[in-house]
Amino acid sequence: MKKAALAVFALCSVCTLFAQEAVKKVWNDGTNDYVPLGTRVKLSAGNLIEGSGTIYYTYNSGEPVEYTEPIALNEEGQVWISYATRDVFGHVSNHRTYTAFVDGTAPDPKYFVEGPSWIDGDVFYFTSNTGFLLYGEDNLSGTEHIYVTLSGSDQASDFAGSDFLYLTDSPDGEYTVEGYMVDYVGNASETVSAVGYLDNTAPEVTIAISPEPVELGGETWVDPAARFTISATDELSGVNAIYVSLNDSPFASYKFDSKLPISGTHSIKMYAVDNLGNRSEVKEVSFSNNLTLPPAEHELVLDTGL
Repeated sequence: MKKAALAVFALCSVCTLFAQEAVKKVWNDGTNDYVPLGTRVKLSAGNLIEGSGTIYYTYNSGEPVEYTEPIALNEEGQVWISYATRDVFGHVSNHRTYTAFVDGTAPDPKYFVEGPSWIDGDVFYFTSNTGFLLYGEDNLSGTEHIYVTLSGSDQASDFAGSDFLYLTDSPDGEYTVEGYMVDYVGNASETVSAVGYLDNTAPEVTIAISPEPVELGGETWVDPAARFTISATDELSGVNAIYVSLNDSPFASYKFDSKLPISGTHSIKMYAVDNLGNRSEVKEVSFSNNLTLPPAEHELVLDTGL
């Protein structure tokens, strides 16, 4: 279609085709005929008595030519064939004209992506909220079919005329899309293949406190000089940013480990976002860094011998 088919990954040609067979045909859009390249036009004059006359024709306003064999349409574009009969006395009659668009070029596969996506080098990542609009650019008859299969399936589906396509209810990981397009006269494109990674999983955020906190009397205590290191991991698209809130302050981007400059009871909240916008749940740790021991005292105990 002038707007029709699937994927944003990097498209590359492959040599295999699906089971759907492209069939050459004549197609009319309601006004004009479109025919495959190589179509032949056969002219006839019913029960023409031998020697009574001949059929003449012109091709694209050229010189009249006596018809002897079917006319091959071997050039793309619009053609005009004017033809008529001429009797042995030189009288021309039954003048007619046939025009058509000759199409020998398959659609050029294209795609458009809407929603979260991330490209790291040559690797493409997307989520279930990423939509793919597949279409074929075809300057003549237009794209009729867009056959697509996913991750090794041998059954292709026709997505011509579809809106944005989404990969939902599927586990994270690598997916391969293969497809090809066919125009209205049966020209088929090469099969194209695309690989991408579905990532709906948020990063895992952690905090490390050195030296390690201790639990005393049901409370968490840390060294006043403790260093806090917050990090996150993400197995697919990767971590984009970590955000931290200290004592309910607004969340801010966190990029380094640090010490707390103040003592007291504190709360640290944190979350991480990957390169597709998947956001982790907020984690919270509460602790105190002002552990104070009572002063030691002495007491004399006399030995009275009792």
